Amino acid sequence: MNSLGTRIKRKISEQDSSVHAIEKRAGLKPSAIQNIIYGRSKNPSISLIKAIAQALDCNIEDLVDSGELDHSRETRNTFSKLSKVDSSPQKDTKAWNQDLYLKCFNLVNSITSQHQINMGKNKILDIVDEIYNYSLGNNLAEPDVYFSNWLIERKTK
Repeated sequence: MNSLGTRIKRKISEQDSSVHAIEKRAGLKPSAIQNIIYGRSKNPSISLIKAIAQALDCNIEDLVDSGELDHSRETRNTFSKLSKVDSSPQKDTKAWNQDLYLKCFNLVNSITSQHQINMGKNKILDIVDEIYNYSLGNNLAEPDVYFSNWLIERKTK
């Protein structure tokens, strides 16, 4: 069992709940949390972790090992902002912001080029989508560079 899975399982136990009940409360597909707990999901998405944290009525920091994170002030601030984002299942309630999406795409392209990270189109677009949704959820006009670097690092481990 991985550290994220251990923390999720402990939080579920503390609430005297079940994995199935938390998956349902979070609006997740069956076994999404079990896959994390038993290590079948190696890099769960930020939106998945946010949904679990909200269903468990805790912060993302309560689930993610601080030792796995860069302890810079910027990362802590980014994570603090991240935990405040509404983590209910994503609905396209905000208008499409093509300019912001392109900025997110260009930032991901820049970061991956700078660090010589190669990944497939679908993975890149998934990361761009997460950064775009994070930016929209926080009413940012520009994608958050620190969050983007953190996310890309997590997704490419």
